[in-house]
Amino acid sequence: MKIQLEEKSAKFISSLAENVYVVGGYVRNNLCGYKCTDIDIAGPVPALALNLPPHTSMNMVNHRMGTAQLVYDGVKYEYTPFRVEVYGAGGEHTPVHVSFTTDLNADAQRRDFCCNAIYYDVKRDEIIDPLNGVRDAEQKILRGCNKHVFESDGLRLLRLVRLAAELNFKIEGETARAAKAMNDRLNDITSERKRMELDKILYADTVNDVANAQYRGLRLLKQLELWKYLIPEIAGCDGIAQPEQYHKYDVMEHSFRCVLNAAPVHNLRLAALLHDVGKPYCFQKFGNFHGHEKSSGIAARIILNRLRYPNDVIEQVVRLCSLHMYDMRGDARESKIRVFVAKNFDLIDKLVALIRADKLATGMANAEEVNRPHRFEIVREKLLAEGAPILKRSLKISGKDLADMGFESEAISAALEELWRECIINPQNNNAEWLNRAAARLPKKPEQVKRAPASRNRSK
Repeated sequence: MKIQLEEKSAKFISSLAENVYVVGGYVRNNLCGYKCTDIDIAGPVPALALNLPPHTSMNMVNHRMGTAQLVYDGVKYEYTPFRVEVYGAGGEHTPVHVSFTTDLNADAQRRDFCCNAIYYDVKRDEIIDPLNGVRDAEQKILRGCNKHVFESDGLRLLRLVRLAAELNFKIEGETARAAKAMNDRLNDITSERKRMELDKILYADTVNDVANAQYRGLRLLKQLELWKYLIPEIAGCDGIAQPEQYHKYDVMEHSFRCVLNAAPVHNLRLAALLHDVGKPYCFQKFGNFHGHEKSSGIAARIILNRLRYPNDVIEQVVRLCSLHMYDMRGDARESKIRVFVAKNFDLIDKLVALIRADKLATGMANAEEVNRPHRFEIVREKLLAEGAPILKRSLKISGKDLADMGFESEAISAALEELWRECIINPQNNNAEWLNRAAARLPKKPEQVKRAPASRNRSK
């Protein structure tokens, strides 16, 4: 077995100190034939005691853990001294006590899975394998380094699923049983950590080009009963049957298959996972799924806030979930579709992609039909070809113009909205002459806006 390491990295690591090893994912991926990126190194000495060559920068990442980032000749390395960790009674990710050691075997025991506890001695070009991790890597198996692997650190439950999906590894039986028995340890993990691992699982197929890896990851979360500690609303979708004439699968499986059929586009798979999360509530309250898209949008906002997603992600995913049923039958008037597309112009590609993934995930749809140009796409192209003012600032009339015409400030927004809608439906009306005539007929005071319906003048 040969570990492939760039010559400059091999020289750098060899220069650091006696018995400094490459360890973790880089070694594992090398053995499995996967691409190798981050280089983690470990040794029996503190980072500050390393014999660094000139022009090497060091940044202490975590003083308590002894972790340091080293940069030499443009390549980053993460160094950790051998250590032993003691965890509290729960499954919190951070150990309560850390002590450093010179014992490689002790360092191996504190790691998560045996295939991540393989050490490569660069100087001797030799693999040190205290826990038979090489065999696991060759056989594509994830096996815990010790019987307390999940009991001490609940985040490893999600890492287990994520690595199994990304690497296309099987989970060894005892390790799977231990994960399921300790699944409540996930309760002790912070929302941010859960979010990070969930995102990686949703895009697991892109890491090593393992087909359908994201779908397998979602299924593993179900098998290990982790959803109730990650997103309990998804757990609540399990077993919720759907009308047989439209769906082959229950809500949970349908949601997983929607992710399976969604491209790895920012926020799209997250929306695919959550797009029907409001169905259990609707069924319980109303006995059907009517209006579930609204409930799903509300639930998605609660879930994403709980997991501490950024506001821009939350807003886009909520919009996708809330809009995915719009004009599902294709019978809305084109004027309504034009306004809808213009209002959601920034979202149309992702919305159409979600609608297609949703249809394919029913198990009832024909892929060729689903992938035909969608009505939203056709209307978008019309709007562009006709020069429609997609943005309100493209109107040939401004808020200042309306103010000069005597509109009070509180009525200007409503007037601009009405004029914009007219020009989206009839782009040829976007000229100063028509807009000024139409504006003259609109309410100029806020109390008039409330009383009077907005003008629907269609004159050219």
